Amino acid sequence: MAVFNLLFVVFPFFCLSITSLAVDTIRVNQSIRDGENETLISTNETFELGFFSPELSSNRYIGIWYKKISPKKVVWVANRNNPINDTNGELLLAEQGNLILMNATKGTVWSTNSPSLATNPTAQLLDTGNLVVQGNGNGNVVWQSFDYPADTFLPGMKLGINLVTGMNRKLTTWTSINDPSLGDYTFEINPDGLPEFFLENDSAMVYRTGYWNGITFSGIIFLGPNPVFTIDFVSNEKEIYLKYELKNKSVLYRMGVTPDGTIERFICDDPARGWRPYLNVMTDTCD
Repeated sequence: MAVFNLLFVVFPFFCLSITSLAVDTIRVNQSIRDGENETLISTNETFELGFFSPELSSNRYIGIWYKKISPKKVVWVANRNNPINDTNGELLLAEQGNLILMNATKGTVWSTNSPSLATNPTAQLLDTGNLVVQGNGNGNVVWQSFDYPADTFLPGMKLGINLVTGMNRKLTTWTSINDPSLGDYTFEINPDGLPEFFLENDSAMVYRTGYWNGITFSGIIFLGPNPVFTIDFVSNEKEIYLKYELKNKSVLYRMGVTPDGTIERFICDDPARGWRPYLNVMTDTCD
């Protein structure tokens, strides 16, 4: 026992990898290692976070995907423009609450770089697909992946702009289906005048939703009343955002933008059957 206590005193700061058991949370100095195939799995096993390579690529990325649905659909990527070229990557939760992605030489490839310091932080993958860093013992969120969307708009996510901090939550396409780096198309709120969403290709407008009329956006119908989800659009002096929630939690639903600028929607009510299109929208016109 004396030897154990001495070792603990002398080496209090070491990196612990997660166990082989399914976990949704890592704590300070715990990590997820690529070479060990370690992942986080949300409580109900809806989402999984780990290292992956796109098809036809050997590059390695940290991402979040649906665990039980094939083929794999990645909904969020951390190091989009800075892949790792081998399987020696490691995602570590540091002492003050920053997630740090390191390569084989322990160089930083990506980090959350949160301005808020946290005590006793944890990083948890929620069943919404949101990776959340909490701290200070009160559940205070210091960073979350929902604030930095990729190409997919998930239930519970805010899409829009914080007028106080300037944070702009927008969708940005992959460069191609095999390359998650930042692509040509963005889908984001235009806060000038009456707010509406624009789909843009390198700042050239391709499609616009029209203004919010209290029920839906005037130029589209796919975000109006429907049996699958409810819409919440908020516009005030502090923030402007769109959010939706599923009416039936046993159903999975996602909206996204493809590398060619198509707005797509998919629904899944049986993981064994996979995704099926739900009124996808071709965005080849602009009013």
